[in-house]
Amino acid sequence: MIRNLREGPNTVEVQETTFSIDVLGRYICSTYDEAINNGGFPFDVVVIGAGMYGAYVAEKIYRKGQGNLRVLVLDAGSFLVSEHVQNLSRIGLNAAGPVTADPGVPRERVWGLPWRSNVGFPGLAYCLGGRSLYWGGWSPKLTDADLKNWPSELQTYLKTNYNETEKEIGVDPATDFISGDLFDALKSAMEKATKVVPTVDGVEVAPLAVQGSSPAPGIFPFDKYSSAPIFNDAVREAAGDPDNVRRLFLVPHAHVVKLHNSNGVINSIELYYNGQQKFVPVSPDCAVVLAASTIESTRLALESFPTPLMGRNLMAHLRSNTTIRIPRSVFGTLPKQLAAAAMLVRGSTPQGRYHFQVTAAAVDSPNAEQTMWRMVPDLDLLDQLLASEEFDKITITFRGIGEMLGDKNATNTNSASSWIDLSPFERDEFGMRRAYVNLAATAKDKASWDIMDKAAIDLAQALAGDPTNVEYFYDGVWNTVPPPPGKVRDGLGTTHHEAGTLWMGTDANKSVVNLDGRFHNIQNAYAAGPAVFPALGSANPSLTALTLARRTAAAIASKANPAPVSGAISLIAPALTGWQMAGSGRFNVIGDDTIESEGGIGLLWYTKDEFADFTLSVQWRSINVFDNSGVFIRFPVLGNTNPAEDWKLAVDQGYEIQIDDRGYDANTNTTGSPLHMTGAIYQLAAASKLTSKPLGQWNTFEIEAIGPNIKVKLNGEPVSHLTNPQGRPLKGHIGLQNHHPGSRVQFRNLFVKKVGAAVAAGRAR
Repeated sequence: MIRNLREGPNTVEVQETTFSIDVLGRYICSTYDEAINNGGFPFDVVVIGAGMYGAYVAEKIYRKGQGNLRVLVLDAGSFLVSEHVQNLSRIGLNAAGPVTADPGVPRERVWGLPWRSNVGFPGLAYCLGGRSLYWGGWSPKLTDADLKNWPSELQTYLKTNYNETEKEIGVDPATDFISGDLFDALKSAMEKATKVVPTVDGVEVAPLAVQGSSPAPGIFPFDKYSSAPIFNDAVREAAGDPDNVRRLFLVPHAHVVKLHNSNGVINSIELYYNGQQKFVPVSPDCAVVLAASTIESTRLALESFPTPLMGRNLMAHLRSNTTIRIPRSVFGTLPKQLAAAAMLVRGSTPQGRYHFQVTAAAVDSPNAEQTMWRMVPDLDLLDQLLASEEFDKITITFRGIGEMLGDKNATNTNSASSWIDLSPFERDEFGMRRAYVNLAATAKDKASWDIMDKAAIDLAQALAGDPTNVEYFYDGVWNTVPPPPGKVRDGLGTTHHEAGTLWMGTDANKSVVNLDGRFHNIQNAYAAGPAVFPALGSANPSLTALTLARRTAAAIASKANPAPVSGAISLIAPALTGWQMAGSGRFNVIGDDTIESEGGIGLLWYTKDEFADFTLSVQWRSINVFDNSGVFIRFPVLGNTNPAEDWKLAVDQGYEIQIDDRGYDANTNTTGSPLHMTGAIYQLAAASKLTSKPLGQWNTFEIEAIGPNIKVKLNGEPVSHLTNPQGRPLKGHIGLQNHHPGSRVQFRNLFVKKVGAAVAAGRAR
């Protein structure tokens, strides 16, 4: 079998193995060279991990970044399948069971455990979509009680934005694929039963991330949610552009081991690609998002830029599975053919919250979910699944999910608390320290667990009307006696709900990341996923973590694309509406708000308006020391008699704020000329200093033109000032130069604000 694509000019277009043509993997994934060494501008965002939250946050940044952010996603795994495994016909892909140490070989094809732990964990699914390809889909909101220990701003944000995520993942509308006689009868009976169990708060429809009905006429439903499909779609959209301007890449087999930083800024990502060490340079403008799971993101942060708080506050969930069956007759007269039913029951203890994921079906099996979580390919199998004419009992499972309380003061010397640290004695295959995970239920946790398990039995007996109507499944058989404590409990690490070790907060001394997910101690690093939770509550973390990932994506996009000041207008439109080329060359539109010069020499000018007194701000970046461009202001209308020469009118009668770090003077064929250097008003006012950033990084011009005065700031530093316009006009158009073939300069966020006469007079005084 071929495993990896070859690098370089002989890269295989599509691989063919003994049994398959790898179109899916090839059309979604890129090699390291294709993504990194294509001659394009540096990436604006690097996401580490293409699992549940990495794929999601990458897609959101790609979509929300006004179409101008380049995003690179690095994942240690391979491409496996394009959507949730239960949306596919049965192909034998299963989640792995829990282990405490890496067995040295992948389990269930892609599952690995990169950490050492005191309890068993299934680990990570090393593939695009990660564990979202396998997850159960229960997605409850956090309640007010769950959120009481969260910052108030996040409480408001989640309550306001939950529904957008619910609609996206299929939770809203609720139960659009669960209905019918069994559901109605069970819900009615459950509402009565919950009133007699003191710790139960109420029953709700099942918040399942499954879209069963069409979201709009003529639109297919999404089925069971995974983050893989939305990411796949974004990648294929981005693949329509050449690699050097393409805005989204996924590179598999790229295992990130460390993030290098200087003075609190990530400047390099160390990784192993197909076993070979690589370093990806990162600029201060580039956002690096850790989304490699709670444990691996924490390990990476501890290895790269540790603080004393990292790794504390580890939480998971207390999980039990109480399975019962009761006579069908308890629910009245029901049809012989029954499908599955599901609902959510919430409860509280003095120590914390819990809920039950309740599923039911008339099946002669302890697995009440077997008709619910899989694609059914034909009618014969459907009839087989639904047939229940000979079975007179309803099987019900109460999957209890109980809250664990985090300890923000936990230390790695206390085995009775929960924490993550770097192992002092074990390293991985790349020579890096593995994470060590200590997960322990405290006395309060155990007390909550006991209350939750008792509530499940009390609910079962209340549903049945008579305790003798209930049979309990444990020890592999049905029993008439309720299960003893511990018989129905899963291991602490089996829920995939690890959370809290990089928690959010406003105080850098009391939290690890801020409310947008940015690390307090690192300017350009973020975390996405349940690791950022201050507290866990009892709800599955997926809905909350996805909603917070939207916030992080929006924060990254907003930082790259700041809103204009009041009264300013944006001149760059997606189709360059209102702009016209003069001379040769052109500008290419990249996304919605970035344009890039190509060829030349020419000028792209804004024809719709003239500007007299104004302030202008624009971001620009170059990629090569020989790149050359400029921002032109106050030049007259360019004629159409000789379009190839039109641009010269702007040079002769307008003002050019120069972009050329070399300061090249064509008249003397020398460099270093202040009159020709970046920030200079070309040949009219010299640049006092060179304050542009290294190649590939975004720079900002702030240009103020008031009467005869033109002032230029570059990256916040005053660099030139023209007080005598030498007879040139004080009003005119704005333009951007493309200088010569091979020169590539990008522009974005071009905002102009006209300044009134009164304001101008006030400034003149």
